[in-house]
Amino acid sequence: MISKMKKLLLAARTAEREKVLEILRLVEVVHIEPAVPEKVKVPGKINEAIESCFKAINILSQITPGLSGERLATPGTPTRLVEETLANDRAIHEQKEKIAALKRELEEVLPWGDLGLEDLAWLNREGLRIVFLKGPISEAGAISAELVSLINENDGNGIYAAASRQAIPVPEKFVEVALPAREAGELQESIQTCQHAIDEHHQALECLLLRREDIEKHYVKLLNRRRFAEVESGVHTADEIFVLTGWCPEKRVTELEKAFEEAEIGVGMSFEDPGEEDVPPTSLDNPSAIQSIAPLYDFMGLTPSYNEPDTSGLFLSMLTVFAAFLVADAGYGFLVTIPLLLAYRPLVRKGADPAFLKLGLFLFGGGAIYGLLTNAWFGETWYLIDSYRFDPGSKDGARFLQWLCFFIGLMHLTLAHIMKVRRRPVNLATLGEIGWIIFLWAMYGLICNLILGSGYSLIGVQAVPLFKISLALILLFTDPSWNIFKSVLAGVGAILQNASGAFSDILSYIRLWAVGLAGGQMALAFNKIAGMLPAEPVYWLIKLPVLVLGHTANIILGIISILAHGVRLNLLEFSNHLELDWAGRRYDPFKEIR
Repeated sequence: MISKMKKLLLAARTAEREKVLEILRLVEVVHIEPAVPEKVKVPGKINEAIESCFKAINILSQITPGLSGERLATPGTPTRLVEETLANDRAIHEQKEKIAALKRELEEVLPWGDLGLEDLAWLNREGLRIVFLKGPISEAGAISAELVSLINENDGNGIYAAASRQAIPVPEKFVEVALPAREAGELQESIQTCQHAIDEHHQALECLLLRREDIEKHYVKLLNRRRFAEVESGVHTADEIFVLTGWCPEKRVTELEKAFEEAEIGVGMSFEDPGEEDVPPTSLDNPSAIQSIAPLYDFMGLTPSYNEPDTSGLFLSMLTVFAAFLVADAGYGFLVTIPLLLAYRPLVRKGADPAFLKLGLFLFGGGAIYGLLTNAWFGETWYLIDSYRFDPGSKDGARFLQWLCFFIGLMHLTLAHIMKVRRRPVNLATLGEIGWIIFLWAMYGLICNLILGSGYSLIGVQAVPLFKISLALILLFTDPSWNIFKSVLAGVGAILQNASGAFSDILSYIRLWAVGLAGGQMALAFNKIAGMLPAEPVYWLIKLPVLVLGHTANIILGIISILAHGVRLNLLEFSNHLELDWAGRRYDPFKEIR
């Protein structure tokens, strides 16, 4: 459920502003709103320090400690440690760029071999002119010099060294080639020097890695300083009094009042219900099991508006059902849920999010139960009970599962309209909403008749009579008025806008069966590939990787399908019928970041 909020107006003496803000931070119940949003600012140095600290932590997280030799932790303050980390990282990048440039130069020098550049320079000073010419080997006779020597040959072209005490003309088909500035040996030594420098900087980072915890604590302190500065700059100050506004959950108002009483700080506080123009933050207060949907909300950036219904419990339960159809395999379900159950407590003790682990248990636990009911195990049909031989791959099994998908979709969308009716006052427009519920059932009957045959419609569900009743209610009561023409016109507009959507929304739930079937066929394909190999034990060295990699990939695709299809049915089809826009803002109380 969404916690009821109270609008807080707090006034206190400016001299005690920091003490008041510190109490608010310790109590952790007030979502503070800036009194003057345009005045909220943070010193640039804090932001720069946070950015540098974040970069340093990322750099150190990629460092693997060396296996040889012990390292001593780098001394110094956290600020100094951050600077050294960034400096070493920059130096490593600079040396790598230098090595890349040296290697490019080395590629050009290697064909020359060991030229002896110093000797050539001495000969040149003594009056012996030496030039290097590049051209076709067949025209080598055109080079006019006392000494001509072929240095390198490639694709009919050669590089020649020509020496003479007289000027050496360049033949028509030749070009003079400039000597390299450095020899290959010198370049290789430079590359080794750069690599040695990189190794030294890596060792320095390994020493800094031993102080990573201190840097992380410093990072958290910086985040708290920035948050405090944001709040402090957002309050309204007038001479000796400052005022701040915010939101506090109704059930925690007493806790806030008690905190100031114990601190013996005089403040003035008033609490009011939200007005029509107010947009309170949304705080979800659900049991632990339902709270396991929170990691998905965080990942998708979902927050219901304050005045919208909280569908967390329904979202989680329906997502579990959808995940069961999408995973559709008992083997996969147990392969994930059993290790999760065994590792749950150790992982929580190590800091893992229990809500995330519970979400995994819900989703793959549903897949395990579905697989048991459909006898699906790693893409194969295995009958654990001889008397129960349901086969999802048979024609009847597939048609039953398709019907079940349509029926789940019908009930899901019907529930959305029922919740929509409950949110609104009961009046004549309620009959229009009831008309849409009847229209969904009529559309469901039509879909069953078209795709599955009349035998799969529910007993007593006759599409044509239901269409007549629903259309009459929609036409007359979508926007009820004494002007019958106005009412009918509004009803016609609603039908044109939503009728085809009702058909496609119910039909959309067949994706649950289709994706589950595709996953089963993919698993079966990997089994067949492994089965093509001979049965001798030595071939299991090939079979086992094929089976492990294939089924692991299928499980990963199952997780993706839950996000792509299971979440979609909740966020689009269901939310559209409920008119839930997920446009809320999260309740974020002022507190110390840990």
